[in-house]
Amino acid sequence: MLALPPQIYIEYKNLASDQIRAEIQKDLIAQVLKKNGFEENVIIENQLQKNPSEKDFILNVNCLQCNSLGSEENEIIFSSIHKSNTKNNYTVEYTFEVNSNKNKISLWKIAVTDKKLIYYISAKQNLQVNTILSANNIEIKTCLTGDDKCSLKMSYVTSQEAIEQLKLFMNKKTNKDLKIGQEIEMKNLSQEILVHTGEKTRISYKPSNALTIQTHGKALSNGGLGEIIRVQISDWFEKNASFRPTGIIEGTVIAPGEVEYAIK
Repeated sequence: MLALPPQIYIEYKNLASDQIRAEIQKDLIAQVLKKNGFEENVIIENQLQKNPSEKDFILNVNCLQCNSLGSEENEIIFSSIHKSNTKNNYTVEYTFEVNSNKNKISLWKIAVTDKKLIYYISAKQNLQVNTILSANNIEIKTCLTGDDKCSLKMSYVTSQEAIEQLKLFMNKKTNKDLKIGQEIEMKNLSQEILVHTGEKTRISYKPSNALTIQTHGKALSNGGLGEIIRVQISDWFEKNASFRPTGIIEGTVIAPGEVEYAIK
């Protein structure tokens, strides 16, 4: 039994409103695809909105510049076809020239997106600047490439990749306001929070190179590595130290749950 060739289902965007001209555009686009790696495939219009599968391709073709044509014969100048990559890994652009029987040459440009289910990290709710990320306020969501609402900066092709990225986002804080449903990028976040408000915090103080004094206190604000936070200190371990600060101090975060105090 002969194996059927793989099928390509195409979804077209921004074709001519006139049906005859739209069909001409579809035919020319199919020729370009056949010439660029899909020569063994059967090309079908995805009128039933078939979802991606392992056997078939679904391509979303957006006419960025498909000059309106009449019913006259048109011919692609195949030597003019130029393929270029875009900012994402799912879309390529083709530019090519089309010659009509009136010897008019027009330049065409199409964007071809491989339609796939991809994953991204999203805000569960509106997040204000300096919000610490947790499972309560961020989540993994999906969309299909080629859809208008699926224009992402950071995306993942497997759920496991998205889960690993979600773990990296945890415990970081936002550096700008984010809206519910908005994609979260690494540039939207500051460094990981190492000391949390209200938690027991280790404090170290070096009055000299030969002496280190330590105690514990309660953090009064959140802080990442190198940030200065306020801490309510407890009693110092070294009772005989010549200088022991009391009350609320400022310390530099140096490790998880630990700050270093320095005299101003």
